[in-house]
This record gives sequence, C-alpha cells and structure tokens, in this order.
Amino acid sequence: MPGIKPIVEKFLEPNYLFALQFREGFIFGRVLRRRICNYKPWSLIDSSGNAVEISPNSYQTELRFRDPRAPARDILYLSSATNAGSPWFLHGAFGIEPQQIYMYLRYPEGETIPGKFPNLTPARPSSGDDFSYINSLNSPYHEPTDWVEVVIPPHVHITAEYYNKDPERTIRPRLNILFALYWVELFKPETHPDLIANIAARKYEGAKAAFLTVGFGDWPENIGSSLMNTWNIRPMSLDEARALGGR
Repeated sequence: MPGIKPIVEKFLEPNYLFALQFREGFIFGRVLRRRICNYKPWSLIDSSGNAVEISPNSYQTELRFRDPRAPARDILYLSSATNAGSPWFLHGAFGIEPQQIYMYLRYPEGETIPGKFPNLTPARPSSGDDFSYINSLNSPYHEPTDWVEVVIPPHVHITAEYYNKDPERTIRPRLNILFALYWVELFKPETHPDLIANIAARKYEGAKAAFLTVGFGDWPENIGSSLMNTWNIRPMSLDEARALGGR
C-alpha cells in the first residue's frame, strides 16, 4: 500500500537520534541499544488465559495482550521507568489474520479509539465500524506495517477490541506482535543544546534521526510528572528546541 511501510523499516538502530513527542512537547535522545521482541503467533486469550473465539458477525470486548503462560502479565507493559540504568520504551506494530477480523486498538486502555476522520464520532467496535481498525489488508500477519505505529512508554497498558466480519465462521484472531525495545540516553538543554537544536531543525549530522509520537498524531499522550521526574527531563516545543542552537 503506497505510503505504508513494514514496521521493521522504521525501527531505530543503536546511535540513532530521535525526537519523542508527548502531549507536553518533545524530548530528544539517542538509542544506546535495542532488542527486537517478537511474539508470533499470539492467539487471542482472556484475562484467565482461555482461548477467545469470536462468533460470526460478532464482537469481542476490550482485552490486553497477555502472556498465555502467565495471564496476569501484559506482554507490552514496562513496569519500571528505567532498566539497567537507562530510560527505555517500546516501538512497534501488529500484524493480524485472518482478513475477516478487525482489531480496534485502545491506547491507553479504556480510551477513545484513534484513527478517525476529524468530523466523525469515535469508532464503535461493537458495530464493526469500517474505520479505525487494523486488519490483514493494512497490516498483514507476516509483515506488520506502520498503518498503526505504536510507541509505548513505561507504565502504560494498551488493549484492543475485535469484530469478526465473517457471516459464517467462528474465528480466533491470530497476531504477530513485533516491537523494538530501546534503551536510550535522553538529552538535556544544559548538556546537549546544539544536538537538540539540530534534531529539531532536521540539521543533524551522522546518525539518522527519527520523529516518533507517543500515542497517535491527533492527540499524543501525556508524559506525566512521575515519568518526567524519573527521566529527569522536560518536554519542549520544536521552536524552543531550535532556539537552543549556538548557545
């Protein structure tokens, strides 16, 4: 699909620079190291670890992405703000099959489903609305795409609801959960003013820089005071960041 890329093409490599957008503004940094995390196949389960099958033309309520070996564990949840002495976060996407299953992501759990036209009310997964969904046409099972590109900071749960469009078959959805886990160095104006300014102005040299959104484009998520304090960072606007150059 034109303009849509396999998520592996978007993954950052060690020493790549980035600007990470929260609702409060941008933070800037460098990838120190990464781990590719892949759960394939992951089949839908409930909070008790039981298999979930969806009847024809039917809906499945909101569920986390749980570890079938220990269902109390959320596969995509980071319980600490740092690991091995560094801030960390997840970046990835979902592939899904079969084609008749529509997945409606909620980020964070319980919140409005993203990805609608501005003048529409939010999607209703219980009705199988034909927008704001992920299916195998826009993010194939064997090659997840950035159709819905997901960045998950610590202390955030995400969930999804599902609708089976098949009029005859009961189906158990199957996913390919493909993420990169990054350990990062975060830049501060006091120590890296020129580097922050160059990233913000897209004048960086050397390692490639990427702009990522925590949440989705129309409404990035809050960083929150707890994470801001633990990471010892203050988000800023791109204009503020560009103005740091030449200090």
